[in-house]
Amino acid sequence: MKKTFDAVAWMRRRREEIDLEDQGLTWEDKRQKTHNIVLRDPLLAPFSSKGKCFESVVSAEGNKE
Repeated sequence: MKKTFDAVAWMRRRREEIDLEDQGLTWEDKRQKTHNIVLRDPLLAPFSSKGKCFESVVSAEGNKE
């Protein structure tokens, strides 16, 4: 059986494209970009309000602030 579409190769190419698009962005900028994409997606948007965001930060001593 001959493959007509290689999903793994496609995802690798897409990951490279995204990396080029995101060059120079901070982690926070990338996170915000992804969040905005999810909010605009009609299939994913309903799930965006159901997740939990943990804002606690673990300090160098290991104590949660």
